Amino acid sequence: MNTPPRNRAKAISQTRVTTLVVDDSPFMLKTLSQILERAGNFDLVGTATDGCQALRYVSMLTPELVLMDIHMPRFNGIQATRYIKQGEHPPVVIIITSDDSSDAKATAEDAGADAFVSKEGNLRHQLMGALQNLFGPSGERREAAGGISFQNRPAGYAKQEHGT
Repeated sequence: MNTPPRNRAKAISQTRVTTLVVDDSPFMLKTLSQILERAGNFDLVGTATDGCQALRYVSMLTPELVLMDIHMPRFNGIQATRYIKQGEHPPVVIIITSDDSSDAKATAEDAGADAFVSKEGNLRHQLMGALQNLFGPSGERREAAGGISFQNRPAGYAKQEHGT
C-alpha cells in the first residue's frame, strides 16, 4: 500500500530545518540566506532586521534555528537571544557577528546561544561547521550540543586558507 502524499511530505519536511535570519544589514541577510540555500537542509521562513522584530517572528513562525547578529538597533541580539531561550521549546540560536572578542563570546554563551560564528574570515565555512555540529549532516537537531561551537573556527579548518 502506498503512503498518502500528506504523510510522505511530512516525513521529508522533518529533515529540513526552519530558519529565521536576523541582521540589520541587507547584505548580510542575503549572504546568510544564500549560505543556507546552498546547505540544502534549511528552509528560510523569515528575516528580521532588529531584535524586537526577531522576537515577534520567533513567536509567529516557531523556527528551529535562528541566525542572530549581535549589534542591531532597538533590541540587540544578546537581549533577543536571552529572551528567546527562556521559551518552553526554544530554537537553536547561532550568534553571527563581526565582534570576535572573548567578551562577545562569553556574553553570547551566557545568553544561551548554542554557537558563535565570526563574520570575519570564511563565513560560509565557519557557519557550515557550526550547523554540522548542531544538526549533523541530515539536518536533525543534536541533543546536548551546547557550547561545542564556541570557537574561532570549526574543527578541521585549514589554516592555509588564510595564509597563516
